[in-house]
Amino acid sequence: MQLAQEDRVTALSFRTDDVPMMATANSEGDVALWDLDNKRLMHVLQNAHDGVISSVDFMVGQPLLITSSADNSIKEWLFDGNDGIPRLLRSRTGHFAPPQMIRYHGDDGRHLLSAGRDQTLRFFSVFRDAQNTELSQGSLERESRVRHARMSALRFPAVTQFASNTAMSRDWDDVVSCHQGSRDAHSWSVERKSLGKYTLESSDSSIVRAVAISACGNFGFLGLASGVIEMANMQSGLSRRTFVGHTKAVTGVHTDACNLRVYSTSLDGTLRIWDFATGNQLHCINMPSTPSHLIVYRESSLLACACDDACIRVIDAESTRIVRTFSGHRNRITDLAFSNDGRWIVSSSLDCTIRTWDLPTGYMVDWFRVESVPVSVAFSPMGDFLATAHMDSVGIFLWANRTQFADITLRQINPHSDGSTDGSVAGAALVAMPTTAGLVDENEETVEDVEMDAVYMAPEQLTDNMVTLSSQPKSKWQTLMNLATIKKRNMPEKPAQVPELAPFFLPTTMSVEHQFDFGTSDAANIPTDPTSSKLISVSSESQLARILFNAHTTRVYAPVFEYLKTLNPSAIDVEIRSLPVDDQLKALKAFVCATTCQLKSKRDFELAQAYLHVFIAVFTDIIKANARELEPLLAELRNELKAQWDTVDNLIRYSACMIEFMRTK
Repeated sequence: MQLAQEDRVTALSFRTDDVPMMATANSEGDVALWDLDNKRLMHVLQNAHDGVISSVDFMVGQPLLITSSADNSIKEWLFDGNDGIPRLLRSRTGHFAPPQMIRYHGDDGRHLLSAGRDQTLRFFSVFRDAQNTELSQGSLERESRVRHARMSALRFPAVTQFASNTAMSRDWDDVVSCHQGSRDAHSWSVERKSLGKYTLESSDSSIVRAVAISACGNFGFLGLASGVIEMANMQSGLSRRTFVGHTKAVTGVHTDACNLRVYSTSLDGTLRIWDFATGNQLHCINMPSTPSHLIVYRESSLLACACDDACIRVIDAESTRIVRTFSGHRNRITDLAFSNDGRWIVSSSLDCTIRTWDLPTGYMVDWFRVESVPVSVAFSPMGDFLATAHMDSVGIFLWANRTQFADITLRQINPHSDGSTDGSVAGAALVAMPTTAGLVDENEETVEDVEMDAVYMAPEQLTDNMVTLSSQPKSKWQTLMNLATIKKRNMPEKPAQVPELAPFFLPTTMSVEHQFDFGTSDAANIPTDPTSSKLISVSSESQLARILFNAHTTRVYAPVFEYLKTLNPSAIDVEIRSLPVDDQLKALKAFVCATTCQLKSKRDFELAQAYLHVFIAVFTDIIKANARELEPLLAELRNELKAQWDTVDNLIRYSACMIEFMRTK
């Protein structure tokens, strides 16, 4: 028997459930079904896959055919009809060409959208693989059969950029995309998992280079190669407004959270801020280098641009100033992402590194190197995962955020070191890529192994010029300052009454009838020793007094505050009140010197204030009576206290003014 099929046969299988059938596959993605009794072709599943079919297998004793292909898909076909033609029962598919852009869809961090070089836009679930699907571009299979063309030739060009917003997902389309070399942008519906209703055309027939969706989900924005930005209504697909000002192609478009501002970057080297309602330009910022990517953190109006000089520049939209510049990448930056709280920026580059930059400090706090070039990154809205896509891989990789599961101390890392020339600075560790099992090879060196020995301990005081507070709880020094009020409030209205003493076994009289003996107990007749005292022992010096005397002799007063920090508020109050008062006032002078020394060190500022408050309240009369003798020490304490308090007071007033300014504005 000899049977012929078009193109090269790559796999075959025989049916084993008493039906004489053979299935063969070819390199064009077609599956042919043959009737072995009649030696004829029964049916051809055209375009069953988009690539070379590597395997076809009939399940033993069942009318099921399993096919797999180089298009990263596996499909299950069921023969349940009388005509012998199978239908697709279920399938698992993914990108068969590396993805170019990935973004989280929604605010729960459960779903991802991914656009790949295979000309598809796909929806992925982080937790359930069964929900993964391709957003449909129409009846491509039927159209390919009618036109006798491959489905890849009927698809849209590869997606170069897309934007999504779930605010109006139940009402109209919630995704807009632009395509390679295309003058049109297309809307999509994640709710229906299909192409949307409208095709948004550019008004001047120029290529669409960037897209965005407003925070409300009502408007889509197209950044054109001519430099014009168009705003269209997502519900009707009609053009509403144009923003004219850029002289070269637009590279990024975004809006703020309140539909007041539109932000855009262009190859003309500018970042422009537009009025959302009128389309007028409000500000134009000339960037030091041409911006290629633009992202925005809407909660704080911070913009981040990746420029052609491999630097990341952060712009405050309110002040229109560059507030941070991050440099260190050795090749072009491929993508950026803000963390969910806006504190970090994660960047990927052609130098195969993924770096994390801390906005408040301006430092790089983490980086690692991978074998494959990362082309896109996305930070989960919940802050638990970082998703990455790579140049030579069809998968999307998830990295866990360790700071959510353990106490991780972040430290400054030199972004310009590679570990090859300076042995004192460790370079980026080469990290194995995540697998489907979520584990790496045990023989591979992980980041935890590299950093196991380098445990960073935060210093007690960052600089000597900074006034710092203690790590003690706030309630401790607040209770100390209000201890008298607390004791008065907790004092009972009536004194506690001692219950009458009664023996456990009541004594009885020696008589025929049972009668209790209510006479005096033997305990009342026990003679007492007039020389005994309730005070067993009284120490002449307290522990605090001994530490003060020793510190005053050695001029090292740090142990005084270290001892006081170990006591509770009531014990601190007792220790201060128990300081001995002699003719030389040695204990009082030592306490004043210890407080002055503590203020000069600029540490434990609030504790020094609280201890001094209790000390003055207890010994006010003694200080007044001996003012001349204590005047030099008190003058030094007063000057140091005023200097430190002025510093703290200025900071408090400055912060209060800034908060009031932001609130009223």
